[in-house]
Amino acid sequence: MSYSSFTAASALRRLAGALERMSEDEISRLIDPNCDIEIKVIRRRSKEEISPETLVDLNSLVAKLTMFPSRAEASQFMETAFETKKTLDQIARHLDVPVLKQDKVETLRDKIIEATVGARLRSEAIKGTG
Repeated sequence: MSYSSFTAASALRRLAGALERMSEDEISRLIDPNCDIEIKVIRRRSKEEISPETLVDLNSLVAKLTMFPSRAEASQFMETAFETKKTLDQIARHLDVPVLKQDKVETLRDKIIEATVGARLRSEAIKGTG
């Protein structure tokens, strides 16, 4: 098998796989003469790919957040240090905080603050040490 026939066979196998994953609605539109077909090739990102924003040391960040004396100060720090949803999402997932796709940046910040400073303050209030 030559290289060109091998690559064509590989491409056809991938196309067949994409066709198999299509829903019935997509298939009915595929045979509809009023619809056009466009083939879009996109690169899948693996979960192991590290973006520059993932270089944050999450353990030291969590320790720092937990030590803030108030939620307001932690919130101020979070607003200046982390502006993107992606980074906040990583921090929240590191803390095992439930993250919804529709969570906005402010919601993620609040969840992170409640999981760190809020948890410490609640614990101190229960113990009567705060």
